[in-house]
Parts: sequence; C-alpha cells; structure tokens
Amino acid sequence: MDKHSYISNSNKRFIFIKFFAFLFLTWLVSTAIYYGLNYMYMSSYGGNSGAQINHMIRTRYDAYIFGASRASHHYDTEILEDILGMSFFNAGDDGKNATYQLGLLKMLIVKHTPKLIIYEIGDLTSSLDGGTVDLYPYYYSNSDIRDILIKRDRWAKLKFLFPLYAYNRKLFSVSKGFLKASPPFTTGFRPIQGEMHPGELQRISESSRNPINTELLDPQATASFRSFVSICKENEIQLVFSFSPSFVPRSPIGMDMIQGIARDESIPIFHYGESPVFCYNPKLFKDAGHLNEEGARLFTKMFADSLTIFFNQD
Repeated sequence: MDKHSYISNSNKRFIFIKFFAFLFLTWLVSTAIYYGLNYMYMSSYGGNSGAQINHMIRTRYDAYIFGASRASHHYDTEILEDILGMSFFNAGDDGKNATYQLGLLKMLIVKHTPKLIIYEIGDLTSSLDGGTVDLYPYYYSNSDIRDILIKRDRWAKLKFLFPLYAYNRKLFSVSKGFLKASPPFTTGFRPIQGEMHPGELQRISESSRNPINTELLDPQATASFRSFVSICKENEIQLVFSFSPSFVPRSPIGMDMIQGIARDESIPIFHYGESPVFCYNPKLFKDAGHLNEEGARLFTKMFADSLTIFFNQD
C-alpha cells in the first residue's frame, strides 16, 4: 500500500516537472520567434502588416486624420494639402475602434505634436472590438499601450506572458511585408475604385429602416474617445470632428454624447452624413458606408473648403 502511494506521488512529480518543462520550452520558442518577427515588423514601413504605424509615428506631418476605414478611404491628403497649405497623413485604418485611436495618438505625441487632428467619428460601440490587435506589437516597448490593453482585456497580462502573442495572427503578414518590400504609406489615403452594384440598392434601403439601438454604446469606447479629446487639449492640438457621407442618411451611434463634448470643448463638427449631394447617389459610393474615389475627392474638396472658412473666422 505504501509502495503504491510512493509510486503514485513520484508519477505526479514527474508529470508536474514535464508540464513545466513544456511550458518553459514553449516560452523559449515563443520568445525566439517574437524577436525575429519584432525585428521585421519594426523595420517595415509599408505593406499590409499594419506597419504603416511605424511610418506615421516616425515621420513629422502638420496634420493627421484619425479613424477607421471611412477615414482611410474618404480623405484625399493631396487635396487637403493643396487647399490648407499644410502636410497631411491619413492614419485611418480598416476596423479600428476608439481604443486603437487613443493608443495611436499616445504613440504619436511621444515623437511629435501635430498642429491639427481630424477625427472621423464612428459608432462608439463594441462592433470594432478587435480593432486593438495592431497595438499588440508595442505592448512591451510602450507603457501607455500596455496600460490600454490591460484595461481592455483582464487576461492581457497572462496572454502576454508568451511574447509571440504580440503578433497574434500576424506571422505570415509580417514576414511577407518584410521580405516583399512595399512602398511606405506616404499619404495614407487609400481610394476605392468602382461604383455600387445596382443589386445592392434595394437591400440597403430595407436594412436602413431598422431602428438604431442607442443602448449599444460601449463604455470603453466612450472612455477612450474622451481621453483622446483630453490629450489633444493638453497638448494644444486643434481637434476637428468630421462625419463623412453615407449612402443612407445617418449619424454615428453616440452622436448626442459627441456633440456634448464638442460643445463643452469648443470643437467644430462637420457632419456630411445627411448631405443631399451624396446620399442615395450610387455613382459616388462603392458600398453603403464607403465612398469610391470620385466621391472621396468630391467630399475632400468640400470638407477642405469648409475647414478654410472655419479657420479664417479667427
């Protein structure tokens, strides 16, 4: 009986040692791969790996455009530069939420304080909850990013014990972006070609009749948005809110809160979401939420002219 108990305890110890040896070996492999990927990522300035962040925070521009896909596809930086007489970079990126915008701003102001930021406001909901993934590579090197990710995910500290998690789902895209050199995003503007397919019109019209639930506001998104505004104010950055055209007239979810912040902080809002020039005009859109290149250039010209009038009021 004692012998059986002794053997059983020995087996448990052996299994315990093997388990932790496996964890340690996994950590070593993860760390080694992480350093290789980190070198490739931080050396990249273009491509689809998300490394446009590197170009943005290491190059000085007078003004930046923040936001998700509607920002990246709707604001032609060359037109803005020609009309406003300052250098622009479009930092918009597909599927990026308010928390990502906050992290991006915090990394930017460490290197450079711009004169102007145009924020393409979007829905302050959890619909873009995965939008912070491109901040992961900066978890270890930037304490602000680390704090943001820990606040958003209570398991973040545990997940990042294995360094390779910083490049979650990016193994091949980072390698491709490094090995197959791509030009840097010198302007950030990514126009969309083509017009809206006629078959989509009826479907879009029907779906637009569904009521918007104002209770979908995400507390973390709204907190990140407020922090973004506060940082701009503290650093004396001129902040401008804009909502570019949609095929179906609409306002972003959370607009009442945004208008309240704008009023309290004297931030101008340019709302084109219900503009008759664009609404229900399929020749200016690629889909319900995104202008095509022709629409983007027309919108940018109108927006830049409005900004010029606003700035000349002083």
